[in-house]
Amino acid sequence: MARSVATFDFTQWMTPEARDALLARARIRQLPARALIYSQGETGDEMYRIRRGLVRLSVMQRDGRELLYQLFEPGDGFGTSTIVDDEPRPQTAEAFEDVVLEVYNRETIDELRRVHPSLNDALLRLLSRHMRLLSDYFAGFAFDELSCRLAQRIVESIDTFGIAVEGGFEFSRSITQTELSLMVGGTRQSVNRVLRDFRRAGLVETRGNRLIVRDLDEIRRISEQGWNLHRFRRNAAAKT
Repeated sequence: MARSVATFDFTQWMTPEARDALLARARIRQLPARALIYSQGETGDEMYRIRRGLVRLSVMQRDGRELLYQLFEPGDGFGTSTIVDDEPRPQTAEAFEDVVLEVYNRETIDELRRVHPSLNDALLRLLSRHMRLLSDYFAGFAFDELSCRLAQRIVESIDTFGIAVEGGFEFSRSITQTELSLMVGGTRQSVNRVLRDFRRAGLVETRGNRLIVRDLDEIRRISEQGWNLHRFRRNAAAKT
């Protein structure tokens, strides 16, 4: 599922007056790449909206494995649940690159919710979007084959921050194969095998550390409909 640019921007559901009041109360925080914003399990009294850069949200499983489930982009809001229910942070947030954040503490949000009811609806919609995102990811891990999940993450990343290059599209930000593995819940070795199959089919190519998507339409089809790997391997073998 490729998400729209404005999926997690909660200000889209606020009245202009409420949005102006919110932005006027923002505290601006600048953080370098890889800086920790908050950790899973911590308490907190702040929520955030990204003004510039990307933020990496991940969940640590009980067995210690990390699941990277989203890169959030400018306009997106996160850290909301702790503001609403006063429970520990459900995920870890890190700066994927240099970021500029709008920061809102609980006191500010509570005050604005009383004065501007549309903020209540906006926060409810934002929490619902986060819940749907996480539900979709875990459902995908349970039911979709790895090639389908990998295609989904490639499409989402290209739709979010892809750029056109000679022969196709590539990510404008560096995403390692380890990070791709975390996104799809697979090992680095298993993701490498799928990427090798994609290369043999002419869907992607690697140029150094760069991943070039040569057939975005086919990758998108795989992300939506899955891929018959055995049929592909027979076809690839016949061509060689």
